[in-house]
Amino acid sequence: MLTELLQRIGLSKYEAEAYLALLSDGPLTGYELGKRSSVPLSKSYEVLERLTRRGLALIQPGEPPRYAAERPERVLAQTRADQEAVLHALSTELDGVQRPNLADDFWVLRGRTNVLARAGAAIDEAQREVVIGRLADDTGLVNALDRARSRGCRVVEHHLSEAVSRPDTVILLVDGREALAGTLSPAAHSQAVVTANPALALAIRGACAGEPAASMRLAEPAATGGDRLDWLAWEARKQQRLQRSADGGRVA
Repeated sequence: MLTELLQRIGLSKYEAEAYLALLSDGPLTGYELGKRSSVPLSKSYEVLERLTRRGLALIQPGEPPRYAAERPERVLAQTRADQEAVLHALSTELDGVQRPNLADDFWVLRGRTNVLARAGAAIDEAQREVVIGRLADDTGLVNALDRARSRGCRVVEHHLSEAVSRPDTVILLVDGREALAGTLSPAAHSQAVVTANPALALAIRGACAGEPAASMRLAEPAATGGDRLDWLAWEARKQQRLQRSADGGRVA
């Protein structure tokens, strides 16, 4: 677990293992590191030198040199400062990128984590009103709704029942414009449509008011082939074909 977390802040697997070994057993020579960790002996000094250059380890000159881990609180403080600087620079640069307007188009998110992350981000960006319908509570969404209320946003919640035709569903409308409608299970294959198209915004308002439009029945294909809300059904069919292919079947 600790190794994985260190890798998430930019260390390689061997660097993470070496830092933890120095922290718990150090100071160590390269030979001792190779004997007390999974870092190959042939790479131990190279890995230790990389930790030193990154400020994660201290070196005691000698024959052979010995290495000690920098204090974790200093490592975390420096990492936090570095990442905040990178994020600030990235935000500034991204703001200057010219982007096409995709607001009224329909786009599909895949995966429960991504669906919930997008829903939470949309709620955090709300300025006036959040309308949400859901069958299953999620701590992240609950917290995002609480933050919206604290900012003075009007929050309208509806626990869905017959408004949709399958369980574990979320539908969301932010400031009367940005809409999300999707499923949350199974986690790996859940998906949602996101758009600022007025048609889906109206459908979500109707569903949360207890008057669901036919297009909001997420498990059923829409009646007309030209309806762009067919995208969710189309995605579901494609995912089923891909799953059959992965299980040894053939994609049609």
